[in-house]
Amino acid sequence: MNTRLRVLYTDANGTPAIAETGRLWTGQTKSVKLPVGSKNINIIVEKDLFFETWRVAYKGTLTNENQCVRIVGVTLFSKIHPCK
Repeated sequence: MNTRLRVLYTDANGTPAIAETGRLWTGQTKSVKLPVGSKNINIIVEKDLFFETWRVAYKGTLTNENQCVRIVGVTLFSKIHPCK
């Protein structure tokens, strides 16, 4: 099952932007780094259930000052962590 992490945010100038990992395979871990001053950070994890039919598996927000999000151990369930 393919997974992708997408992070929607506004940069320091207020311009909407997106950062994403692209396609992840089972067991992969990847990070998304955001520019300094990013605000309104929304995290979306999507799963490809059947031939590019992406469905939202998780939605959340990032409220602390961490500018990096990591998706860990992609399986049926994925874990989202701030980068260290």
